[in-house]
Amino acid sequence: MSLSAPSEMAAPPSYQDAEAGASLAEQAPPSEKAFFGTLNLAQTPKQPESNTCLAHLRLLFAFQTLKEDIGYTDGLWGLWDTRVEGGKAVTKEGKVHEPVPVDSKREVPIDSKREVPIDSKQEVPTDKHLLLSQIREKRWALFVARAVDRYEAWWSSLVEGSGLTEQDIDDPDSAAYARFPSLHDTQYWAQRSLPPLDVLMVYHAHMLNPYNFLEDCLRAGLRDLWGNGMPWQLVNTAIDGSFNYNVSDDHKARWVASTGRSWENAEDPLVKSLTCPVCSNRISIPWTTCNLDENPKSNDDPGLIGSGYGDGQLDTACSSCGTRINRELLSVAKFCNDARDLLIKNLPMPGTVLDPISGEPEQFQPRLKDQLNPQTFPNRMIKLVLRIEIQDLLKNPNPAQPPTIDTVRKMVEDVIGKQSALRVVDQGSPASRSMRPMKVAPTTRLCVRKMMSRYWENFSPFALDLCGATMRQGIFSEKMYKIDWLHSPAARETMDRLCIKYQRFVTIMAENPRGIAVPTLDVDLAWHTHQLSPSAYYAYTKAATKKFIRHDDKVDEDNLKRGFEWTSKTYQEKYGEVYSECTCWYCESVRTSHISSLGKVLGMSTNEKSKAYILQDFSQ
Repeated sequence: MSLSAPSEMAAPPSYQDAEAGASLAEQAPPSEKAFFGTLNLAQTPKQPESNTCLAHLRLLFAFQTLKEDIGYTDGLWGLWDTRVEGGKAVTKEGKVHEPVPVDSKREVPIDSKREVPIDSKQEVPTDKHLLLSQIREKRWALFVARAVDRYEAWWSSLVEGSGLTEQDIDDPDSAAYARFPSLHDTQYWAQRSLPPLDVLMVYHAHMLNPYNFLEDCLRAGLRDLWGNGMPWQLVNTAIDGSFNYNVSDDHKARWVASTGRSWENAEDPLVKSLTCPVCSNRISIPWTTCNLDENPKSNDDPGLIGSGYGDGQLDTACSSCGTRINRELLSVAKFCNDARDLLIKNLPMPGTVLDPISGEPEQFQPRLKDQLNPQTFPNRMIKLVLRIEIQDLLKNPNPAQPPTIDTVRKMVEDVIGKQSALRVVDQGSPASRSMRPMKVAPTTRLCVRKMMSRYWENFSPFALDLCGATMRQGIFSEKMYKIDWLHSPAARETMDRLCIKYQRFVTIMAENPRGIAVPTLDVDLAWHTHQLSPSAYYAYTKAATKKFIRHDDKVDEDNLKRGFEWTSKTYQEKYGEVYSECTCWYCESVRTSHISSLGKVLGMSTNEKSKAYILQDFSQ
């Protein structure tokens, strides 16, 4: 939400108990085109304006439609609605409560003393409704986990070279590093097909973490993917009036051929095949262990947490060596593989390719002769001190208690705490030649933490857990659906206004670099839309604020509250307008009619009134 590091996966947006079978398309107002007409979308990345913001809203509606479709697909992955019979409820830990007596006429627990509304359509919550909602959320969580796995396959199909090397980082004129943000083929998407909607959804969430997305693209050498971002024209064309996503059969065939995956998420295998990190035996892990028959013969219920590959608590054993395989072990395996690539291929470790403060691919400028780059301290530490220990991490570990990332953390802390090890890591530097005790600079510690953060509860090849990121963005999609600016009679005018407000928001960040600026929902839409054109966003924020602005959606509530109060006060003092105001259809229409009336008084044409909204130029 505001201007920062890994945290636990946010809970998915809850399924509201709408009428059974009612889709978003069936509930939606008339076509949005009746309000704002055809969208004029550029083929190359640009700054956010009304057309791209409206196209973004259409994409968010497509995501929400997909979520509803998946959640209400009874029996998907063995998750049947019949599990609610008997009034069972499941806690957040996945434990199943005993059946609760239910009044069959009113569908509330007999001993219930109060009735708390769920939403406007369903006034009475029951254990049955709670469990139905949890089952739908579980279907969606599994769908997202599989979508991230499919995104990884798509990502791998795009990689053509060996990726970023340490030599590239040292080269001041390297197109693979120093000049990476400014170079890209503008015809990239003209030569490629769109991925399935679930993969596009993960791509969308990935780009909304700009530091991480830039790092991942840098390491993989995907300059053109980063430079072009979301192909709005192609995406908007693929979404119909009911927010269904449609592409040609040729597009689907190319996807299947390049990734080896089905076009439909649900048609991919029910098991995940991978290599045991210890013995290299191929093993197959079910995506979920929460499945049940539609009409099970026993009363046993596995709950909704599960120990499958896509479940909340992955836990299985290798059939060959018996090693316990969980998320921790897979994270250690990722670390070991990355360290091996560093040693053999000179590929820098994750978290060491961008400046730890600015988030940019900056050339190191030593202030002293022979001064070493603190950003690459983790790479030197692994190559010069820890290489043997890392190689031994997965050699004959205790099958019941294999190493964890905490094991790696302790190895790293031992190096940082030993003078002899520090002198080896920074050999040749002025500090290592001095007789004084060596100190680990704050920047160096930050670089080490950056590297380690790539492995905490994350065993994917990416800089962050994309399952959690996609779930968090789902909350924003749901908010945009509920506000429904897309079907507002003043939709285009609302987009014009929020783009202006976003420009002002960036100005506040530029003028107050130490402040925590917190966006309103309308500012957030423009901000998100901008980030989906990464190269344009990078260039604009660098020009406007002298730094590459991150967008952190994991800020704690207290900091959010203080930041929002400060932003509101600063905005009102600077622009003389209320920062947070109602943006419902009625209020937006009133504002639009006010501008329209003013235009008549001043004798402005329709085109001039439209231009009146654009008070600042994004090209600064």
